[in-house]
Amino acid sequence: MSQLERIYKLDRLLRRKSPTTKREILAEFEISPAQFKRDLDFMRERLEATITFDSATGGYRYSSGDFNLPGLWFSEPEVYSMLLMYALLDQLQPGVVREQLEPFEAKLRALLGKSRRGTDSILERMRVTTSPQRPTNPKHFQSICDGTLRRKRLRMHYYARSRDAQTDRVVSPQRVVYYRGNWYLDAWCHDKQAGRRFAIDAVREVAVLDEPALEWEPADGAGEQGYGIFAGPAENTATLVFDPEAARWVGEEEWHRHQVVKSLPGGGIQLEVPYSKPQEIMMDILRHGQHVEVIRPASLRSAVADALRQAAEKYAPAKRSVSSAKATTGLRTVRAR
Repeated sequence: MSQLERIYKLDRLLRRKSPTTKREILAEFEISPAQFKRDLDFMRERLEATITFDSATGGYRYSSGDFNLPGLWFSEPEVYSMLLMYALLDQLQPGVVREQLEPFEAKLRALLGKSRRGTDSILERMRVTTSPQRPTNPKHFQSICDGTLRRKRLRMHYYARSRDAQTDRVVSPQRVVYYRGNWYLDAWCHDKQAGRRFAIDAVREVAVLDEPALEWEPADGAGEQGYGIFAGPAENTATLVFDPEAARWVGEEEWHRHQVVKSLPGGGIQLEVPYSKPQEIMMDILRHGQHVEVIRPASLRSAVADALRQAAEKYAPAKRSVSSAKATTGLRTVRAR
């Protein structure tokens, strides 16, 4: 246990109603009397703690309830946890939290002092690996977060990939969402007079306005009724059957909070999943290839079958004409002679 952690816990012991004895402290921390004296001197001299010895009970306590550990003071595990949160946030969106939290990170590192576990080695053991992602402009991301937290409207120049068009929007930001390697903004669009979800990487320009944001709560509970990133009420339910090989993974996954999983004879499973739009659930179905079959609805089964058929056509052997085949055969015959 580092000195930082011992002092943190010793502070708690000294705040108990009954004084804490030296024997209790030595047993709790598994330290020598000499180490206990050094810790006590450190708190009295460096931290100006008003620690007194109660001869009647043979224990130590604070003589005044006004003492508090100075500044930022956490136990060693708490410091590591906060440093890890900082590192993970910086990996999710590089550069955005670094400017604001770098001074805080420096203070946390200083608190660890000469801990036997270096902070750099600890942080190197935690890493976020995301799926393919679209880079987000840090300045745009920062402005969107700023407007969202300060409850201010945003003016955005937005590129809609589905329509291959750019539009100017004024929105009231509600929440920033991180999903499958990409950042999204849930907002009330004042131009469309409706709630929308915007891909932040598709924002070309953004400005925070002085006007207060309109408070709006999506009726769908942040899109949880739809499937994946698609909000809206779940109008369909997909019934999928996975073979035993895929079932070993899919059986442990949560595709939707209202899903229904049934075990099938032979080790397969049947998965029933609500969805609103088919695009994303199709992607999850297709990644399982031949190990899954869509039972219903018929529209989803047909769409998946068409996608697989078109994919198979791309890998079909090239067809050669009869004359080309004869010419090739003749050439080979001549060469053979």
